[in-house]
Amino acid sequence: MIENIGLFILGLIFLVAGAESLIRGAVRIASGLGVSPFIIGFTLIGFGTSAPELVVCLSAALNGSPELALGNVIGSNVANVGLILGIAALVSPLNGHMRVLRVELPLMIGFTGLLWFLVGDNELTRSDGIVLLVGFVGLMLFMLRSARKESFAVKKEFTEETEPAKGMPVWLAAIMVLVGLGGLVGGANLMVTAAVEMAKAWEVSEWLIGLTIVAVGTSLPEVAASVAAALRGHSDIAIGNVIGSNLFNILLILSTTVVVRPISLSNEVVTRDIPVMALFSLMLLPMLANGLKIHRYEGAILLLAYAGYLGWQISRVGG
Repeated sequence: MIENIGLFILGLIFLVAGAESLIRGAVRIASGLGVSPFIIGFTLIGFGTSAPELVVCLSAALNGSPELALGNVIGSNVANVGLILGIAALVSPLNGHMRVLRVELPLMIGFTGLLWFLVGDNELTRSDGIVLLVGFVGLMLFMLRSARKESFAVKKEFTEETEPAKGMPVWLAAIMVLVGLGGLVGGANLMVTAAVEMAKAWEVSEWLIGLTIVAVGTSLPEVAASVAAALRGHSDIAIGNVIGSNLFNILLILSTTVVVRPISLSNEVVTRDIPVMALFSLMLLPMLANGLKIHRYEGAILLLAYAGYLGWQISRVGG
């Protein structure tokens, strides 16, 4: 057991370091190709923080553990709202914009509802995955088109996120991309293997391990990115990073996973776990509607709700 925990932690380190290396190298290469800094920040940073979930889910599916993959997606989405926004708001109150309340948040809630509808037959088929993937393509086209209309202040925030990679030589950026990909794949394989073995040793389901330990682990890049953005006063990025990550998880990561390997779901997942994920998304509506701001006390509410959720899941050990 100690060996598996050690391998899981080692895999997590490789995963987080790989994601960071990949995103820094990709940002520099895209910048060298003349891509707008704002577009780089808007797309690559969102993808970079979701890369751990993508690689872990694909690794789990290919290794015959689709429940671990689905648990990771649902657990990560709950952690993004409860854990990450909770911590970020405690660090510094998060100011949002009307666009988040009118566009991004309703999209996240809407696609969560679509997922809930698709799993009504207790399975996610390849055709369901294609539906979600089409939704992802449509969302990206819509977001990139509408992003050009963002205010100067918001564009400036996203552009500043690309600054650290500007002075890097292109050859070094290419190496960082390759090293990052290697770290992601190697780390994901270690995490998945260790997680499966821990589930067997503890006599719990792979689903529960994915929903808790793996989900928190793969959410660490979002924690770092959102807290750093909050400390710099970039509240839009802190909130947008979470909403974007949740959309990526449903529309890109889960869709890719079920296209590779369809997933059967229990009644509990359909009637309990996915509704809980939807509930955490809905919690943001009254908070942002109250002055377009997530206050510190609301961050504490989110964090306490996540702690309660985690305790509830742990109490289900053996289920």
